[in-house]
Formats: sequence, C-alpha cells, structure tokens
Amino acid sequence: MKPLRAIAVYKPVPKCIGILREVANTARTRDISLEIYTVDDLADPARGSYTRDKCVNVVFSIGGDGTFLRAAKLSLLCNSTLVFPYPCGRRNAFYELINTPPSDLVDKLLEGDYFIDLYPSLTVCTSNKCELFLNEVAIVNSNLGKAAKYRVQIKSPLINSAFTIEGDGLLISTSPGSSGYNLSARGPLTSPLLDSIIVTPLNPLQVGLPPIVLPRVSVIEVTIANSSAVYIDGNFLGVFEKDSVIQVTYSSRYVKVIRFSPSRDLVRAVLASRAFT
Repeated sequence: MKPLRAIAVYKPVPKCIGILREVANTARTRDISLEIYTVDDLADPARGSYTRDKCVNVVFSIGGDGTFLRAAKLSLLCNSTLVFPYPCGRRNAFYELINTPPSDLVDKLLEGDYFIDLYPSLTVCTSNKCELFLNEVAIVNSNLGKAAKYRVQIKSPLINSAFTIEGDGLLISTSPGSSGYNLSARGPLTSPLLDSIIVTPLNPLQVGLPPIVLPRVSVIEVTIANSSAVYIDGNFLGVFEKDSVIQVTYSSRYVKVIRFSPSRDLVRAVLASRAFT
C-alpha cells in the first residue's frame, strides 16, 4: 500500500502548536508524508495557491472553525481528500469533543477505524467566476447608513418565487454553515443531513420577514440594487455595483470529514462554541 500523503493546517497558537508537534511526530513514525501550513498560509487555496496536482489523502485541521473552513477548501478541490479535525480553537462547532491523544487517532485512521460525515457544498457564481463554498455567501450593503435593495429569485422543484429584501443585505448558507453567521443573524440551526439552502435577511425593513429554508437543488439569483460587498466563507470576494447578479446553485461536491463516533451532539457543539469567555 502506498504511504499516505497529508497536509496539516494549524492555528499558530501554543495549544495548537503542541498538538501539531504530536501529529508530526506520529506521521514521521508511521511513514506519512506530511506538509505543514498555518491557517494564514492557505488564506485563499481556491484561487491558485493550492492546485489539484498537489492532492493528498488527508488534511489535518488543527484549530477552530476558521481553520476547518480552510482545510475544507482543500477537500473540495480534491474529491478523495478526507478532513481530520482536531479541536483547539475558540469556536469548534465543526469538531468532535475529543479527549483522545492525536497519536491514537492517527493510528485509528491508518486502521480504517472511523466514520465519514459528508458536508454538502454549494456553488456561487458572479459574471466572471464560480467558486465552491461550505458555510455561506454574505452579501452586505456597502453603505450601512442606508438600506439597500436586493431582488431575490428562487427556482426549485415546485417553487418559483421572486421578492425584494430591503435592509443591510442577506446570507445564503449551507446546512453545515447554519451554525455560523446565519445563526448569529437569527437564522435556523439545521442538521448537515438536511441538505438545504438557507436564505437569511440581514436586518430587513420588512417586519417579520423570516429566513427561508430551501432544497439544495434550488437556484437562487440575487440582483443587487445598491453597491454591496460579497464574502465567501468569510473571505472578501469583491464589491459589486447596481444590477450585478450573484447566483447560488447546487454542487455535487462534499467535504468528507473523519469522525470517531457514529453520531455527535450538534446543538451541544454549537452552544459550547458560542459560550461566553
């Protein structure tokens, strides 16, 4: 059997560095080829700093949810890449609550003693590019002193609807991403197994306008009426002017996440990641 090729993405803080050392030492003794990057080194893997010819078997995510999203981008670029999350950040909603030493978990990985969670992604397209995302697309008014308008059109099986949102913007989230910005904006927390898209208005002027949960096969087009900034999984994409169209569609790609328990308490993990410190 060929030796595993792996990448470790870590948050450069003392606790995570200690875990990284143990993972690196274990990899060295288990004949695993390991490349190491900080989370900032991989700030933008989808735009060229990481390519398909560098695909690996496993990406170790050592940090919090921000680190996980960077590791997940590598998994989305390469269909067969698994993400091995080990928590040490402030926000760990994507992680299992683990007390087992990293070296023991690496041995379980090599023995095939694990489960795989499939996290669905979506595709966002502008006039000149398309990108995959795991958490959310945030479309935010550039002038927060004045309400902006967004024309939203939704097409999916049995649904063909169009409406206008006036406010600070909107979020379009995946089910895994529902625990992030979406939840802070009073959107619903949904299970990744729900396979959905969530449209959440940001401070809408229309009183009582709720978030909308749609099937993942939906096509959502947002026509911008006022200058707005667009962010993908927290990364700035650009500023888009009047009549620009942002489209979100289905993607067949999933992030494959290694788990060592057959189930996890999603609500507990999210609440723990948002505890006041």
